[in-house]
Amino acid sequence: MKDFMEFMNTSEKEMLSRLPGSSMELADRVMSARPFSSLEDLARVKDLSPELLEGWKAEFEKKMEQRTTTEEDHLTARQASVDEPSAQVGTNRTRRILVRILIAILILAALGAAAYFGIPYFYEKVLNPLESNTSRVSELANTHKTDMARLETEISVLQDQIAALELRADNIETSIKSHSASLAALEKMQAALQLNLDTHKNEVLAEVEKQLTLTRSLELLSRSRLYLSQSNYGLAETDVTEARALLYSLLSVVSADEVEGLKVVISRLDLALDNLPQYPVVAVYDVDIAWKLLVDGLPNVPPMAVTPVIVSPTPTVEALSTQQTSPTAGATPLPGE
Repeated sequence: MKDFMEFMNTSEKEMLSRLPGSSMELADRVMSARPFSSLEDLARVKDLSPELLEGWKAEFEKKMEQRTTTEEDHLTARQASVDEPSAQVGTNRTRRILVRILIAILILAALGAAAYFGIPYFYEKVLNPLESNTSRVSELANTHKTDMARLETEISVLQDQIAALELRADNIETSIKSHSASLAALEKMQAALQLNLDTHKNEVLAEVEKQLTLTRSLELLSRSRLYLSQSNYGLAETDVTEARALLYSLLSVVSADEVEGLKVVISRLDLALDNLPQYPVVAVYDVDIAWKLLVDGLPNVPPMAVTPVIVSPTPTVEALSTQQTSPTAGATPLPGE
């Protein structure tokens, strides 16, 4: 077993590729995974199945047996040649003895030289790289462990962020559905009251319709704010347009102290529509102001509270005449003003 493991740890790529069922790619993977201390370590190499590993081991043992048999045959033949009776005597026998002594000396010298030069070579080429590779494997394992811990932490943080975003998206969708349901109910109520209003034409129903219209406008603006938070500018623009139309229809029915506030709200919505979808941040600001004014009950806000409009560097003649005659230049004019 030890000889086989040493063979797997020290053999060259070409020798490994000549093993039964091996290939150059498998030999590369074996060399990259060195050193091996046991068959279990060797079995972890990709594509090296237990059956293939047993075949390699059997091939190695077969070659070792053949080598041992060959060496024994050589020794037997050498012994037979030594014991063969010689027809010569005297000088030939002395010569054979000297040859044997010389061979023995050469063998001893070769063994001594191999021991003298081979042991340092073995340390340099086998043991030192083995120790270096073991240390490097340990460092790589520690680095891999640290990287895995860092990745697990980052994945956990990302999962928390995803959960928070999903929860926020669910809350926004729930709010949109709630506003949509409220708008549908209010629209039905307004349709029913409109039918009664056409029949009775009394002030109470007119006041109720006005409040329902304001409430619908407020719900539309609330839903448009949510659409803007989702960057859904098309649906937000639709809601703002519908709210603006509803509020404009109230100009003739609201009280005198609410007219100016309603005009400011409509002007804010006009500004928001002008800025959608190119400048959504500015549009959000104007929609929020209009929504706040409706929530506060249409206070009497002076016209100068409207955000100025930045005109083109080359205004038309009609625009210049409008700016010269309008007391609140820069504000979006309301229909009928």
